[in-house]
Amino acid sequence: MTTRVVVATLCTLAAGCVENQQTREQAVSVPDELEPLKVDHARYHNIENALADGYRLGYMGAAAGCVARPASAGGGAMGYHYFHWGLMEDPTIDPMRPEALVYHTGDDGDLKLGAVEWVVPKSIWEAAGNTAPPTVYDQTLHIINPVLNWYLAHAWIYFENPAGLWADWNPDVTCP
Repeated sequence: MTTRVVVATLCTLAAGCVENQQTREQAVSVPDELEPLKVDHARYHNIENALADGYRLGYMGAAAGCVARPASAGGGAMGYHYFHWGLMEDPTIDPMRPEALVYHTGDDGDLKLGAVEWVVPKSIWEAAGNTAPPTVYDQTLHIINPVLNWYLAHAWIYFENPAGLWADWNPDVTCP
């Protein structure tokens, strides 16, 4: 009898842990203005759909692996960036067509969609006659890596980010 109670309790706890992880990944609260984007891009939870729509890991040799920040700089990570090269080479920022999908490794070892990212190389942005940084959803895109020199903004619409919806780094994402 005691063995059955322990086994039943462990199964219940394990199911609760899985449920909590799934809830955290899928129940991120977003502002109303982002809800259509979140619904539209939910199909990319299946990475095969992202690949079929032209998203690829990395862009021109950059961000071709898991992107993490050293602990000395604050830690956390972004994860794996799947870029749509056609969108990367277009200087327009379309709120409903982010240039990158950002995945992280889930507890089960599979890639999980966590964020979307708008990206435009500064050289392409300025060649189009723009002088001020681009914006999306009232967020100003910024440059975090002067070597790449890309304007960018993340929105963690599928995986909660304790640092904030628009933060670049997520302290709960790690790279293997």
